[in-house]
Formats: sequence, structure tokens, C-alpha cells
Amino acid sequence: MTLKDLNILLPENKQNSACLNESFSAQVLGISASSLATYRKNGLGPEFIKIDNGKKGRVIYPKTALVEWLNKTTKTA
Repeated sequence: MTLKDLNILLPENKQNSACLNESFSAQVLGISASSLATYRKNGLGPEFIKIDNGKKGRVIYPKTALVEWLNKTTKTA
């Protein structure tokens, strides 16, 4: 997958942004937002940026990190 491929999957208003929120990131990865949060807590998911500290801090994912993680975790037979 490339960044161009990822942008094709997104709504037009999200195609020019550098990062996606947790909900859109989970949709791109084909998992629930709670699964993505679990991956993050266990250090298994894509790189993320946390804005503000504490439980209420917002988490965003750079699109490049999503693409890299998908490419790294995709298995081929």
C-alpha cells in the first residue's frame, strides 16, 4: 500500500490532511477503534501522536505511519 492508495480510501475532506483521528485510522486498518487503542497500549500498532496528557488526550495517526505499519504487518503466502 502507498500513501496514494490510502488517500483513495478516504473521504475527500480527509485526503489532504497529514494525520487521521483514531476512528478513521481504525476504519483504514479494518479494525475497531477499541482494538486500535489496545494495540497502542500494548505497543503493537502504528506510530501515533498524543496531543495533551492523561486519559482525555487526543490520539492521531500520521498517514505515513499507517501505510508503513500495514506494509510491515501484511503477510503474503
